[in-house]
Amino acid sequence: MSKYLRMDAPAPPARPAVFRRDTLIAIGWMALAMSCIGLVDAIAKQLTSSLNGVQVAWSYFVAILVLLLGFSLAREKGNARRVLLGFRTRRLALQIIRACCLVASLSLLFYSLSYLELAVATVVSFTAPLFVVALASPLLGEQVSTQRWLAVCLGLCGAVIVARPGAGVFGWAALLPLVSALFFSLFHLITRKLHNTETAVATLFYTFFIGSLILTAAMPAVWRSMSAADIALSALNGFLGIVAHGALVRSLSLADASMLAPLNYLRLIWAIGLGFLLFGEVPDGFTLLGGAIIAGSGLYVVYSASRAVDG
Repeated sequence: MSKYLRMDAPAPPARPAVFRRDTLIAIGWMALAMSCIGLVDAIAKQLTSSLNGVQVAWSYFVAILVLLLGFSLAREKGNARRVLLGFRTRRLALQIIRACCLVASLSLLFYSLSYLELAVATVVSFTAPLFVVALASPLLGEQVSTQRWLAVCLGLCGAVIVARPGAGVFGWAALLPLVSALFFSLFHLITRKLHNTETAVATLFYTFFIGSLILTAAMPAVWRSMSAADIALSALNGFLGIVAHGALVRSLSLADASMLAPLNYLRLIWAIGLGFLLFGEVPDGFTLLGGAIIAGSGLYVVYSASRAVDG
């Protein structure tokens, strides 16, 4: 399809009503997913006031695993054999690596929340799509244009503005969500490789089953007693997490990922709002400037990807 239409060319056909309806429904599902993730981050920050960030990640993984098994058994009417058959995988090694990447990503992000404002950690974590672009070429063999590489470099400069190296504790702590974003980008790229051979339920199961085992092994080193409130918040976080995963899958089944990607930045609105309401946090100029640069870079990557598909 040409990027430019001649004046005498016939107008492109209107989108069918079903397409528009599905697109609006997809936007709603994606908005729900991002809202749930924003709430998960805020609850995780609250939990880090009394628990180690790694323990918060453990409680999140375990809660999602328990809920997933419960939902699966309910769907199969208690037939455990059919549930286990639904968890079959052809690529166990990649499933394990994927789980390890998410464990590292969430553990670093949740640990950083002990030191950082919610908005700061969220802004720096937005570098993940830029890492995906940077790693797609060596890991997946995808062609990455010069313009996208420039967007990646500009986005990382935005992260440096937010992190402000040399700014004491704030500086080094802001590097944690940056490394978290790197692991999350690897998690995303592995998900792409698994897409053609693995079911969503199986991938979700192995991610949280293996992640729970890994984090359980670390608990003796970081464990702190959990109050009833901590347990309740952890269970709520798990519920929000599984809703977010389900809503994300549903939205991507109805619309293109490139069109929905800008809605990721709804998380920042939640982070700023909840950070102010729950923790009295007000992001400073450096955070807003760096966040604008990162968001602009990410949106450019999405825009260039959509142009490449249309062209």
